[in-house]
Amino acid sequence: QFIGHNTDFSGFASALAAGLPGAVLDRVVQLGVGGAGSAVAYALLKAGSTHLTLIDTDYSRAAERARALSRLFPGQAVAAAQSGDLPGLLAGADGFVHATPVGMHSHPGLPLDPDLLSPRHWVADVVYRPLETELVRAAQARGCAVLDGGQMAVGQAVDAFELITGIRPDPNLMRQDFLDLIKRGL
Repeated sequence: QFIGHNTDFSGFASALAAGLPGAVLDRVVQLGVGGAGSAVAYALLKAGSTHLTLIDTDYSRAAERARALSRLFPGQAVAAAQSGDLPGLLAGADGFVHATPVGMHSHPGLPLDPDLLSPRHWVADVVYRPLETELVRAAQARGCAVLDGGQMAVGQAVDAFELITGIRPDPNLMRQDFLDLIKRGL
């Protein structure tokens, strides 16, 4: 018998709960539905998002993921959209989740026009190298509540450590260790 665990899902779920407590999850737009993005979408729906819109450079992948998630969460609306729909979707959204490689050290840049963000939005980025991505800086500058990708990475580490050892480590101590490692360039 095989048992599998997904710490992308649980890591994002715990990061969302700890890093954006009380965030309104009614209408969320997510960019990127690859491996981590699919797990993040599942975590958002599990956390209570009632309307989740998925966008990916490959529309068919976003549409397939939306169909699969709709079957798992029949009482919640999950839809796919094209990249060009992002401005209109964000105008009515509570939050935005970024789950693409854009913003990583090797893929610098912004995944969207930062002028689409306003203080009523919360923004979550799964990229953690660098910890302060251009998206995180732009969202903070616009007054958005922000969840950096390091929160998810720490959540994944906490869960993986517990799965492997049976011991639940202190997430706050792990976050501090993570920040220290980042500061030292490791």
